[in-house]
Amino acid sequence: MATVSETYTTLDKMISEAAKLGIIHHTAEDVELDGRTVLIEGASLIQFGSCSYLGLETDPRLKQGAIDATRRYGTQFSSSRTYLSAPPYRELDAAMEALFGHPALVCPTTTLAHLSALPVLIGERDAVVLDQQVHHSVQVAANQVRGQGAHLEVVRHNRMDLLEERIVALQRDHRRVWYLADGLYSMYGDLAPLEALSALLERYESLHVYCDDAHGMSWSGRHGRGYVLGHMALHERMVVAASGAKAFGVGGGFLVFPNEEWRRKVKTCGGPMIFSGPLQPPLLGAALASAQIHLSDEIDQLQAELMDRIRYCNDLLAHHQLPVVGQSDAPIRFIGVGLPRVAYALVARLKQAGFFTNAASFPAVPMKKAGVRFTLTRHQSLEDIRHLVEAIAEHLPEAVAQEGRASSANAAEGAHSAIRFVAKGLPPAAKLELTVKPAFTLHHETTIEALPAAEWDSWLGRNGSFSWEGLRFLEATFKNRPEPENNWKFHYYVVRDAAGVPVLATFFTESLWKDDMLETEAVSRAVESQRSADPSYLTSRNLAMGSLLTEGEHLYLDRRGDWRGAMDLLLKAIAEEQGRACAQNVVLRDLPADDPEMEAFLLDQGFVKVSMPESLCLDIDWHSEEEYINKLSFKSRRHQRGNVAPWNDAYELEVLSHAGRQPTGDELAHFCQLYRNVKANSLELNTFDLPESLFEQMLRRPCWELVTLRLKPEYGGDRGLVHGIVASFIGPEQYAPMVIGLDYRFVQTHGLYRQFLRQMVRRAEHHGSRRVLYGMGASFEKRRFGAKVQPRCAYFQATEHYALEVLALLRAEQGGK
Repeated sequence: MATVSETYTTLDKMISEAAKLGIIHHTAEDVELDGRTVLIEGASLIQFGSCSYLGLETDPRLKQGAIDATRRYGTQFSSSRTYLSAPPYRELDAAMEALFGHPALVCPTTTLAHLSALPVLIGERDAVVLDQQVHHSVQVAANQVRGQGAHLEVVRHNRMDLLEERIVALQRDHRRVWYLADGLYSMYGDLAPLEALSALLERYESLHVYCDDAHGMSWSGRHGRGYVLGHMALHERMVVAASGAKAFGVGGGFLVFPNEEWRRKVKTCGGPMIFSGPLQPPLLGAALASAQIHLSDEIDQLQAELMDRIRYCNDLLAHHQLPVVGQSDAPIRFIGVGLPRVAYALVARLKQAGFFTNAASFPAVPMKKAGVRFTLTRHQSLEDIRHLVEAIAEHLPEAVAQEGRASSANAAEGAHSAIRFVAKGLPPAAKLELTVKPAFTLHHETTIEALPAAEWDSWLGRNGSFSWEGLRFLEATFKNRPEPENNWKFHYYVVRDAAGVPVLATFFTESLWKDDMLETEAVSRAVESQRSADPSYLTSRNLAMGSLLTEGEHLYLDRRGDWRGAMDLLLKAIAEEQGRACAQNVVLRDLPADDPEMEAFLLDQGFVKVSMPESLCLDIDWHSEEEYINKLSFKSRRHQRGNVAPWNDAYELEVLSHAGRQPTGDELAHFCQLYRNVKANSLELNTFDLPESLFEQMLRRPCWELVTLRLKPEYGGDRGLVHGIVASFIGPEQYAPMVIGLDYRFVQTHGLYRQFLRQMVRRAEHHGSRRVLYGMGASFEKRRFGAKVQPRCAYFQATEHYALEVLALLRAEQGGK
């Protein structure tokens, strides 16, 4: 799927768009901050974006602590703690140990705490299982551990049943199994299942747990020791990281250990403890003041005041039936809205209404699960919270309607569709009454036979193997099959304008994909090693433009009019079909790579652009073989003379078609084996094996032919045995080889593959075709026959990121190979 650079390109465009809308990259303009409001662009906004949940950052005692420490020790103590620590460190270490009730270590930040602890505690014989949503800072530290030789993998979020399966499997070959998770997850505000996690720790001696409770500290637990340590005892095989930069009101991070030896070892050997700067005196002084509050009875009152606000907010959200994701008694709330542009629009509206909130979108959450994230603090009054919730209830439907594209006559339907996406319905006041005469109508069929053949072929019949007849073949071959990977459902969409003129036509297939289909060969081989035990590993149901046996541009789109409105209507229908099919992903594939208008439109619709393997096409614009050869470059002509021509007479050619000789069952089985040879040898495009009946089905259709080559005995071939086969689609203007099978004994030694490339040109000439659609793979060889690269891309939209995160780990393990 998306490479690292492609992900950053998408992220850059999204964040740049959010910046243009004025909802991110702000700088507070206040002369003095009070915690409740923040001045942005001259407007005073109620602050619902702060993680200082208890409001201690403005407490006079913390300020005085910082002032006193600054006067006594200066603004900086510039020494590694390996050599010398500032005087307040001894007192703060002792205070934090009293607060947590276990050995504790103060670190410059929570991120540096992870980087200090994990590489020291986890060894090369250990396995690491990351919760899918564990904080990015933990993932960064885990990458350090992988570089030291530990095994890394990802488990679905909060799935203790799946974690247990991985513990059982991994402990056979690894000394310890470390589970890395959060206590309170920072996006949705959901909590770790601590009771189930405790049970696993009791059942499996190999299990060790590292929990980042940065967002759980202070507002929860005795002395504010956090959500995790407030709801379970620190296990002897567990480490907890906490933060001073959230509700603790200061800065820095803390590590809590089950024994003194682990604390000593991390302090002694942790990289940031040796090489990074310490927490500076002003913050040390403020931290001591905060610790004293935490160790007093006052912390209980502060926690109770915040909890009153949390429960009041939850009641209001329920009353207004707002789509809350991750409902809990934590101070983080997430309102799911669907696409990022809706989240941006809602945050902008809330800003205009006087509230500062955060837009949460890709990559922190999946593209179609963006939302508005806001946090609760003691600074806010109950009235502030009520006004915010009422503003969300008022502006959410308006933001959805705003992004229904006023230029499209389908604005009302687009708005209703987006609202239906969210987790819960909206109140009656949120219902939209938009009545606009439709500019477009969409026609949906599930068989090509419901559409006129001539009309379909005029739109798409010349683009690949998906003419009307070609699609009849696909339906006959891939419908109602016993194996799920080859049982496809077909969806045909035609959009017409008010005059009935078609402006868009395409088809989608609903089918099972390998999630690594577009990954590197090294990654796919690593995944295939797992599939030997679990064939369904990293597979998902996709709703994809085109099919797994078609290549070429699958979208007819008249760009002269309101093509965005037509695309809006298509994507709405696809989203509804995705919901019915429970498909994890939507893929729009084989679109031109250099189409900035389409790229901007689909990014706005929540898609990520990903590259595809090179696809090549050879235009037949000559009248003789001599003219064809002369059109080639000097190097290609030399290649033809030196590497292709010597084997031109070495093979016997036979073309099998529906009207000619029919191969025997043994021959068909041999053809399948040749195809499987190629399938096993190359994972550049990793798909499921095609059905064994494929070649037999092709020979029942006039639009297909099978071209076979036999190496003659005098050249070393086996008498009578086919050594290669290509199945090709014959279109009105195109010749498209789609499936190839090879006897690899003769590829290097007797130029077998190159002979097929040559024969494809000759067969295209025989049929009067204007071009050969060589398709993907073997780009270098095809270019030497004069083929040109057609830059293509896909646009990908996932409902969740689990497979993407697993593949990213595998890609890193393979070193990008």
